[in-house]
Amino acid sequence: MKSYYSCIDGSLSAPQPVQHTVIRDRVAKAGGSVTFYGAEDVQTLGTQPFIRLKLTRMKETALHGVVFYTFRQFCHGEQINYELIRYITGLGLEVLFACEGIAIRTDAELEQWLPFLTAIDYAARRDRSAPWQSFIRSVDLDTVPSL
Repeated sequence: MKSYYSCIDGSLSAPQPVQHTVIRDRVAKAGGSVTFYGAEDVQTLGTQPFIRLKLTRMKETALHGVVFYTFRQFCHGEQINYELIRYITGLGLEVLFACEGIAIRTDAELEQWLPFLTAIDYAARRDRSAPWQSFIRSVDLDTVPSL
């Protein structure tokens, strides 16, 4: 069975248990299980040094890949952090994005996904300060009637 390192997104309003469930489901579809967990510190989201340090320390483990809750974890800086994806695949590890259902193993696969990934980044940056974003964040989900 494949072994994956899970990296949730601490900046999202999605609860951590939900992120872990989505990640576990994606990893199971890839024929693996999560054996290590971590999250980038909110203050370092733009550069993501924590994941790089962890992977450097884990060289000797039988790790198959790293699964992120969403590709948007790579969109917190001035530009998309493609360098980190290339670093991870350069270690021979697979990169999974649970929400998007994407697996990247090589630079060629990353190049194939670039138009889609760029669109995700564009939409996220465009909508960051949209009025509907603040409205959604202000909704008290406990008061919304269930369907």
